[in-house]
Amino acid sequence: MSTPHALAAPTPASYTMVGSLVLIWGTTFLLVKFALAEASPFMVAATRIIIAALAVGAYAVISRRALPRNGEVWASAGAIGVFTVALPISLLTWAQQVVPSGVAGIYMAGIPLLVLPLAHFFSPGETITRRKLVGFCIGFCGVLLLIGPATLFALGSANGQAQIACLCAATSYACGSIITRRTPPTDPIMLSALALGVGGLLILPFGIAAWPDAPLSTYTWTILLTLGLISSGLSMILRVKVISSVGSVFMSSAGYLVPITAMTVGVLIGGEVLETMDVAGCALILGGLAIAQRKRT
Repeated sequence: MSTPHALAAPTPASYTMVGSLVLIWGTTFLLVKFALAEASPFMVAATRIIIAALAVGAYAVISRRALPRNGEVWASAGAIGVFTVALPISLLTWAQQVVPSGVAGIYMAGIPLLVLPLAHFFSPGETITRRKLVGFCIGFCGVLLLIGPATLFALGSANGQAQIACLCAATSYACGSIITRRTPPTDPIMLSALALGVGGLLILPFGIAAWPDAPLSTYTWTILLTLGLISSGLSMILRVKVISSVGSVFMSSAGYLVPITAMTVGVLIGGEVLETMDVAGCALILGGLAIAQRKRT
C-alpha cells in the first residue's frame, strides 16, 4: 500500500463534518437497541449495511463517479469494507443484546487511543511520542476498568463476550482508519460505495439466514432505514472525506464526544442506568485521549 499523501490543515468544513459524525454516531447505538427489540442482530447489521451500499452506490452512479483504475484503491476498498463496515457493525450489534447503548458508545472512545500506536507504525507523520504513550496507557486503563475485573475473570459469560466484542469492534475501526489514511487519493464517495458494497456482500448470507418469518413493523423499518441512510451511508462518506484530507488522528477527535453523546442519549431517552465503573472508565479514556492529543504550547 502506498505512502499516504500530505495532510491539509483542518478547516471549518472539517470541524462541521466531525461534529455531524458525533451526533450521528452518538445516537446510533440507541437506534440499534430499539431495532433489536424486534429484529435479530445479524438482520439489523445486514439491513443497515445493504441499505447504505445501495444508497451510496446509486448516488455514485447518478453523479457519474468514475470507478478507480488504481489496484491499490480497490484493495483498500475491500479492506475498509471488512474493518470499517462488516466486522465492527456486526460485533457491536451482537454485543448490544447485552451491553447498554451508552456502554457500547464508551468503547468507541477507545478508537483514537488504538489509532495512536497503529499510526506510529503505518502512517508516517503521525509518530507516537512519550506524551502520547502516557495518554494511551491511561486511556487503556480506562478500557480495562470499563470491561471490569469481574468480566475479565469471566470471559465465558454473555456479558464478558459482549464486552470483548465491543473492544474488538473498536480495534477494527482503528485498523480501518489507518487503511483509509493510506489509501491513494481517490473520490471519497466512490471509495465509500465500494467499501459498503464489499461489507454488504460479506454480511448478506448472515442477514438472509437471520431473516424473521413475521414481517417487521413500520417503526422498526423506519429505524433500519435511518441506520442505513444516515448512520452507515452518510457517516461513511463524511468519515472518508475527513481522514483523507486531514488525517486519522484529527478524525479521532470525535472520540471525545461520541461516548458522552451516547451515554446522555441512552440515559435520557433509552432509560438506561450506567454503573459508576462505566462513568469512571469513560473519564479515564477521555483523560488519556486529552493528554495524548494535547499540543505543546
